[in-house]
Amino acid sequence: MLRMPGNLSPGSFLARHWQKHPLFMPAATGRLKPAISRNELAWLATLEDVESRIVFTERDGTRTRYRVETGPFETSYLAALPRRDWTLLVHDVEKHLPAMRGLFALVPFVPDWRIDDLMVSFAAPGGSVGPHLDQYDVFLCQGTGTRQWRVLEDDVAPDPLACDDLSLLAPFEGETFDTRQGDVLYLPPGVAHWGIARRACLTYSIGMRAPRRSDLLAEFGLECPDEDPFYADPDLAEDEVRPGYISPAAVARAKALVAAVARIDDQPISVALGRTLTRPKAWLRPDCPETREIDELIARGLARRGLRMHGMARVAWDDAHVFANGNHVALPAGAHDAIEALCGSRHTSRYFRDKSLWPLLGWLLSMGVFELDAVQPDM
Repeated sequence: MLRMPGNLSPGSFLARHWQKHPLFMPAATGRLKPAISRNELAWLATLEDVESRIVFTERDGTRTRYRVETGPFETSYLAALPRRDWTLLVHDVEKHLPAMRGLFALVPFVPDWRIDDLMVSFAAPGGSVGPHLDQYDVFLCQGTGTRQWRVLEDDVAPDPLACDDLSLLAPFEGETFDTRQGDVLYLPPGVAHWGIARRACLTYSIGMRAPRRSDLLAEFGLECPDEDPFYADPDLAEDEVRPGYISPAAVARAKALVAAVARIDDQPISVALGRTLTRPKAWLRPDCPETREIDELIARGLARRGLRMHGMARVAWDDAHVFANGNHVALPAGAHDAIEALCGSRHTSRYFRDKSLWPLLGWLLSMGVFELDAVQPDM
């Protein structure tokens, strides 16, 4: 877990900073483990199913503009990049390299269904993505190298001339932090920030997901008629955090989000929330086996041998439902411990040896939740 400054506890962090104010945490992690090298990141950026981009910083006198190229990239192109003034960003790293999911253990005080992805960026000296703000919480964990961050909680005007493909802000000063290996900067939604690499550096960004009002209304075939705010939980409490668990408080927040435009009961809202939170990106959706294959897999004893969750799969649950990859099913009686253990370890546990849970296991298989490539055909 992150080492927070002073006597700040996870509960105090949630009360004082979560979705409220930035926090710089020097030496919060030590040397990051697991980690990824610059070459491994570059390799990911050559793959067709990986979302990647390069942002170039182009200076002309006193004017700075940013230019974006999207991947996948040829190896020769990456090898020929200039010595400075560019940043390579690779999204969803933990879905392609599941071991990198281990970095999420740095923030155990945040519900795991709130975590969207691990983005890793490599910046050459002078590299930046420009001054901007995000609509989600993020923990910026510094790996190798040094990056200067400028942070400002005041409103900053947009700069439409800075880039054709990025929504950037006008340059600003703000509070300045030089982050070195092991430092972490937490930023709540809507806070202006601007990072510039002082030395070549790797940064690991643990970014959160939050549905918009329109996402929840779409589950009921409704459109959002006015403002489209994001789900927010500035009142998040430590006792809400259990592996994969969507708490009643989270459902109440979602209900409040749509209450201004639609009257919907708690149970349908909980289903809409769970389906929305677990829906994977279209290009990351895992393959789903057919019914006959599922029956054969269960008959051959997979529940006893154990299965790993697919790196791209998303699973959550509440007191009445299980959610997987944008779908849902009723939570079977006595399945709480099994589904919580699955969400915590991302591996089928001893609980799934109980035959009464095999229908749930079959449904999870049908949703593409498990990694089947490594299953031996002679089991």
